Formats: sequence, C-alpha cells, structure tokens
Amino acid sequence: MPSQVTVTAKTGPAVQNTAIVLTDASRVEFDLMDRTLFVSQNGQVGIKEYDLVGVTTISCTVSGANYTWTVS
Repeated sequence: MPSQVTVTAKTGPAVQNTAIVLTDASRVEFDLMDRTLFVSQNGQVGIKEYDLVGVTTISCTVSGANYTWTVS
C-alpha cells in the first residue's frame, strides 16, 4: 500500500475539502509560520496546498515503509 494523506481543510479561495484521500504521497511539508500544508504525489504534476487554519488534528501512522497522514 502506498503512502497516503487524508485531508479535511481549505484549499484555494474558500474551497473546503472533506476527507480527500491523496494516494502515492511522496512528500508532506508543513509550513508552520504560514499555516500551510503541501503534498506532492508520485505521477502527479504540481503540489497540493492546504490551509491549516482551523485544523485541530494532525496524525501520522507508520506501517512498514508506508505512512498515512490524517489532517482534519
């Protein structure tokens, strides 16, 4: 199973995502000063960007070499 990120947060101007699953995650970056999450995926062009304002939970579960991040 590839690493994945499940996100419930805003992206873009006033667009709310709820439990969006991003598979084949290759990079997860938190910019705590700007309260932003960036997610890169294998085989996808561009980087997904999410607003961390209002997020109350961030967790990571590791199983073997795979990671599952949950942001809500």
